[in-house]
This record gives sequence, structure tokens and C-alpha cells, in this order.
Amino acid sequence: IKFINNEIGIIEIRSFLLKYLKEKKGLSQRSVNYYNSIIRFIYDVVLDKPINQKQIPMYKGKRRLPKILSEEELNVFFNACENYEYKTIFMMIYGSGLRISEATNLRVEDIDSKNMRLFIRNGKGERERYTVLPKASLEMLRKYYKIYKPKHPERYLFLNESGRPLTVERLRVFFRKYRKKAGISEDFIVHSLRHSFATKLVEEGVPLVQVKELLGHSCIRSTMTYVHVANNNQKVKSPLDILIEGEK
Repeated sequence: IKFINNEIGIIEIRSFLLKYLKEKKGLSQRSVNYYNSIIRFIYDVVLDKPINQKQIPMYKGKRRLPKILSEEELNVFFNACENYEYKTIFMMIYGSGLRISEATNLRVEDIDSKNMRLFIRNGKGERERYTVLPKASLEMLRKYYKIYKPKHPERYLFLNESGRPLTVERLRVFFRKYRKKAGISEDFIVHSLRHSFATKLVEEGVPLVQVKELLGHSCIRSTMTYVHVANNNQKVKSPLDILIEGEK
């Protein structure tokens, strides 16, 4: 690693990151940040010679708001799902705010119909949680059992034609298929169903702390994103309108 050379300082590092990687090689800001992290690690941990990180700052990523589906788009998409099993899964992802991997890992014992909730055992960061089980999803699951009569290896809830647990990749394939059939923009992915779930809860006035727990976020800052997406502006009265109405 050439950066171990003691003669290389901040000027050379900045030149490498900004001139060589960014301008000459045309790497993205994310890729430059990756090299920046490696350099910081070498100096801080390997060489035990901390450098002034303010002199080689990271690029700040542009905040992108999550894509959500309107109620009309959701209805069109779900109606396009001709396979009842996949329709059940996608509606549950939306109705319970699941990640795609959480849906494929659901097991029979995770369905708590008495308390109308789902137990999520394989959440992000191996965190466990409960989320809401919609009445519509419970009814669809009961119908799903009658139609498919699945034999569950390790009691997984959703299986493919071979009787094995569904994979994330297969769910994505069928999502794209039904998305195309519904005529919905390719900007929307399976995770957009989870975004739509969270946004709807915020619009309905569910406390952010509760939304955070249902989503399994480790930090409420992640949940705050949906405040920016939620269509709550129609509930806010402009100070200008209040001023003008007060003059009448």
C-alpha cells in the first residue's frame, strides 16, 4: 500500500481522491468515499497516525425521498397479481410493512391471529419485532391454505412449485412481472410497498415512535424520512390565509 510511505501527506491524499479518482478516473462520489475510508483506516488503525479528517472530508450523499405508491396504483398493482400466493405476499408486505427478506422468512408460528400481529424473527441486524397483521391478510392466508394445501419444510409459510421456501430473487421477478402488467413506473420496487405502508401510517397520525417499532428501525431518524413524504400539507393552514381571514 503506497500510502504507508511517511512522505505522503494531506496534499497528496487530496490530490489522489479529488484529482485522480474523481476527475481523471471519473469515479462516483460513493466510490471516492470508499477509498477515503480505506485511507483513514490505514492511518488511524494500521499506522496509528491519526490524520485531520476535516482536511479530507467525505462527500455528502444527496438525500433521496423514498418512492411510494398511490392508493390507485396499489389497487391496480394488486389486481394485476394473477397468482393468489404472490398476491397474498405482496399485500402482506404492504399491510405489515415488511422487508422482502422478512416476507420470505415467515413461518407458520409467526402468525399470531389471536393478537392480530406478525412476529418478525429475521429483521435487519437480526432484530426481532412484532408488526400488525391485517384482517385482510389473515383471511387471504386462510384461503391460500385451502387452495395450495402446502406442506411446509421447517414450517415456512410461502413455498415455490417445488415445495421449497420462496427466495427474494423470485419475489422480485414476479413483482416486476405484475408491475409491468399494471403499467406502473419501473422506479417502484418491492421495497416501495414498505415505504407506502410507513407513509400511510404517518398520514393517519400514528406516532413516529410506534411507526419506528413496526418498521424495526434502530434509529427514529430513519423513520423521520416518511414525514417528508407524507401528504399532510393539506391539513396545514397557511399563515397568509389566516392573516387575510382575520382582516375580513
